[in-house]
Amino acid sequence: MKRTKNRLSLSQPAASGGQPLVDFLTRYLTPISVAVAMIGLTLVLLGPVRTALSNREDAPESSAAAEQSEAALNVSSGTGAIVLTGGSQFYRQFNPYTIVPDRARGSVISYTVKSGDTIGEIAANFGLDRNSIYWGNMDALGSNLNHITVGMELNILPTDGVYHKSDGEHSIGWIAEKYVVTADSIIQSDYNELRTYTAEDNPPWGMMIVVPGGEGPVAEWPIPTPVETTTSSGAKAVAGFMPDMPGACGSVNVANIGTGAWIRPVAQYVITELFSSWHSGIDLAYPVGTPIYAADSGTVIFAGWNTWGYGNLIVLDHGNGWTTYYGHLSSMYVGCGATVQRGASIGAMGNTGQSTGPHLHFEMRWMHSPDNPASSIGF
Repeated sequence: MKRTKNRLSLSQPAASGGQPLVDFLTRYLTPISVAVAMIGLTLVLLGPVRTALSNREDAPESSAAAEQSEAALNVSSGTGAIVLTGGSQFYRQFNPYTIVPDRARGSVISYTVKSGDTIGEIAANFGLDRNSIYWGNMDALGSNLNHITVGMELNILPTDGVYHKSDGEHSIGWIAEKYVVTADSIIQSDYNELRTYTAEDNPPWGMMIVVPGGEGPVAEWPIPTPVETTTSSGAKAVAGFMPDMPGACGSVNVANIGTGAWIRPVAQYVITELFSSWHSGIDLAYPVGTPIYAADSGTVIFAGWNTWGYGNLIVLDHGNGWTTYYGHLSSMYVGCGATVQRGASIGAMGNTGQSTGPHLHFEMRWMHSPDNPASSIGF
C-alpha cells in the first residue's frame, strides 16, 4: 500500500504554474553547470562597473592635466610649454610670421633708387649681373653708370639680358643679331607677347622687348678719380677715393715709394681670365687662404668691403702714378694708411663679392685707368 501511495502522489497534477520549471531544473541542471553560469554572470556584471569606476577616478586627474596644459600654452606671448610625464617641460617657440619663398619674376618691374644704393648692390639684391641693370636702363643712365640719383626709377629685368625699345623699323631677327641671341629665344620668351610674330616681323614702335641672355654694348665702370693734394712736406694726400664704400679710408698721406720693379701678387695660381676691354684685371685662381703679396711698395688707400663686386678689396697707391687692386679677399692683413713693402703679405685669397670661385682679381691702373698687368708682370 505504501508503494502505491508514492506512485499516486508523483502522478498527481501540479498544484501551481511553477512546477514544470522546477521539474526542468531538477532534471537538467547540475551543480557544475550552476557554478559556471554564476561565474559568467559575475564577469559580465563586473566589466561595466569596473570601467565606470575607473573613468570616475581618472576624470578629476584628466581635467586637472587639461587645465594645466592649457595654462602652460601661451600663444599670445609667443611661447608655449607642453607638460610631460614627471613634470618636465618641452618649450616651443611660436612664429606668427609667414615666410614667403623667393619666386622668379615674371615681368619687368620698377625699382626706385634709395639713398646709399649702388648699381652693384641693386643688381645683387635682384640676382642680376650689374650689366643687366645698365642694359635695362641705357636711356636713363647714359654714360653715368655709378652716380645714380635718389628717386630714379630703374627697370629690373626678370633675367639677365637687355631691355630693347623697338623703333618699328627693325625686325626681331635684326634685334636678335644685335644682342647675340636667336630670334626664337625672343619670340618664345614668356616675358614678351610675340608668339604670333616671326623673325621677319617688325614689332611696333615703342614696344619694350626683353632679350633674355642678350649682350648689350660694353659698359665702362670707371673708378672715381680721387682728390689728390700735396702736403707741406711735399707728400701726396689722397682723399675721396670710393667715398661711399664701406672700405673707404678718407684722407691718406701717400709716400712715393713705388720701385717700378713689379712682382707677382701670388706665388701659385691658375689664370682663369685675362685682361680685356670689359675685364679690367687678371684673375688668378687658387684655394681660399693662399697668401697675397704687394706687387710693389705702396700705401693702403682702401681696405674693406667694396659694393661694385670686388668684395673685400685692398688698394695700394704706389705714389708714382700707379695703383694696384687686390679683390675677392677672404682676409686682409693691412688697414687704411699702412705702408707696405714690395712682397709683404697683405691678405689671403678668397671668394667674396661677385665671384664664382676662389681667386684673386688683380688690377694695375696708371693714373687710375686700367692697364694690362701682363704688360708689366710675367704671368
